[in-house]
Amino acid sequence: MVAKRKKLDYEAAVKELEELVERLEQGDISLEESLKLYERGVLLTRDCQESLQAAEQKVQMLLQQSGQSNLVDFDPESDES
Repeated sequence: MVAKRKKLDYEAAVKELEELVERLEQGDISLEESLKLYERGVLLTRDCQESLQAAEQKVQMLLQQSGQSNLVDFDPESDES
């Protein structure tokens, strides 16, 4: 039976992911350890993506409940300030 892993909240996952990237960039760890860190990073990335998707769905639901239309893509070039 596969053990269910505990999912971190978004901020904790991002922080751990940043630490993993920093360790990998230093280049002073073995190939085996690098692969373990990379695998952990992939899991953390998936968790972050799932958290962001859940947040987007919640915002969509809140907008629909308030009678507003769908989300629009952010355009930093827009002059709507």
